Amino acid sequence: MKLDGRVALITGAGRNIGRATALLFAKEGAKVVVNGLTNKAALEEVAHIVEDMGGKALPILADVSDPAAVDRMVQTATREFGAVDVVVSNASIRPHGPFTDLTNDQWRKLMGVDLDATFYLCRAAIPGMVKKGKGSIVAVSGLAGFGVRDHAAGVATAKAGLIGMMRGVAKEYARQGVRANTVVPGSMATERFDQQAYLEGKPPVFLGSAGDVADDTIPMGRRGYAEELAAACLFLASDDSAYTTGQTLHVGGGLYME
Repeated sequence: MKLDGRVALITGAGRNIGRATALLFAKEGAKVVVNGLTNKAALEEVAHIVEDMGGKALPILADVSDPAAVDRMVQTATREFGAVDVVVSNASIRPHGPFTDLTNDQWRKLMGVDLDATFYLCRAAIPGMVKKGKGSIVAVSGLAGFGVRDHAAGVATAKAGLIGMMRGVAKEYARQGVRANTVVPGSMATERFDQQAYLEGKPPVFLGSAGDVADDTIPMGRRGYAEELAAACLFLASDDSAYTTGQTLHVGGGLYME
C-alpha cells in the first residue's frame, strides 16, 4: 500500500474531490483526518466507510480560514494518530461575478478559504514533517488561476497564489524532506453549491450535479471524475513522486495545456 502507516489530513473531505481522496488514501493504508466546515454527517459517513474498510478516520469540523482552528485540528490529529505526513488542501469556494462587485468582507472570506487556509495548514504541519524528515503537501488549485474562467478574478488571485506558495515551500523545505506540489482539476462531474451564499454568510445551497459528463469543449470529450483527481493527489502524496516537488499537475482532459 502506497501510504501504509501515514497520517493524511484532507480538507473539504465531505464530498467530491476531498471525499474521493480520503477514501483512496485510506484504501492505500493511510490514517485519514477528514475535515469540513459544517456538514458533520458527511464527514461521519466518510469515516464510517473508511472504518468498514478496516482503516482509521478522524472527522473534524473546523473553519480552515481560522488559523487557531487549523492549529487545533493539526494538534488533535497529531494526538490521535501521530504527526501529519500528508496534507491535501482542498477546501475551496469559487464565486463568479464582476470583480468590482466584491465587498471587502467577501474578498477576505474568499482569500481566507482559497489561499490563507493553505498557509495555516503548512505552518501547522510542516514542523512535524521536518522532524520526521519527510512529508508531502498537495494544494488543489484551479483553472481560474490560469485565466481560463470568466468572471473569476478573485478566485484567480487565490488559485494563482497557491501555485506560488507551493513552489516557495518546495524550494525552502526540499533539503528537509518536505515536498509541495499543486494539482489543478479541469471541469469535473461533481456536485455544485451556491458559492455566493458562503460569501454572504448564508448556509450553502445545493445546485445539483454538473450535468452531462460529455463535453465537446474538452479535448478528451468529457468532464473528469473526482476519483481521477484523487489518483493524482495519491501520486503526489506517495513515494511514487519522491523526486517531484514544486510542480503543477493538470488533470483536465487537455482543457488547459502548457
